[in-house]
Amino acid sequence: MVTKMELEELLAILEIDAPQELSYFEQYAELVENETEIPLDVFSQLFEEADKDVLAELTEGYFEDILRYIPEDAMDFYTLLSSIGQALLGLASTMDTEGNRQLFSEEFYKFRNWYSFDSEVECTKLSDDSETIVPIAQALALYRAEHLSDDEYRYDFSGVLDYPIDEYIVPISALNDDDEESFDDEEE
Repeated sequence: MVTKMELEELLAILEIDAPQELSYFEQYAELVENETEIPLDVFSQLFEEADKDVLAELTEGYFEDILRYIPEDAMDFYTLLSSIGQALLGLASTMDTEGNRQLFSEEFYKFRNWYSFDSEVECTKLSDDSETIVPIAQALALYRAEHLSDDEYRYDFSGVLDYPIDEYIVPISALNDDDEESFDDEEE
């Protein structure tokens, strides 16, 4: 009999007692990359009570981190992943209503499943042309680890480029938290 994960189990994995304690990069990475099947409703419960500003910061930081480790010849994949990150950041920044929180939960769940489970990246070891097919998260981990070993790989991300990105209306101010100076302040 398969049991359904509950919010308390997810909190235990994250080593926190309540959703409001979600605050560290490592916790966000665990949400994305943990190999346990986590139902959408558990993410919805977690994000319903999490701090939206912290969630936006964690989303931005996570995508900045993974985008630094994309093979140079995978520009289409880089662009796609960057677009997904911006969409999730925009949704996280506008989670003021229950509907927006649910939308973020759904998009996060879709991204997580694609990134960590459902995608197929072909990784070819250059020394012997052996091929391995792994999800994106594992392919990027392999790419990061290349400098620790003598193995080098060629990565084919072409099979993961069909990710459906829905269009959302997000205020530009939600994506730009920098304090902007007014034109009056710039005058001498």
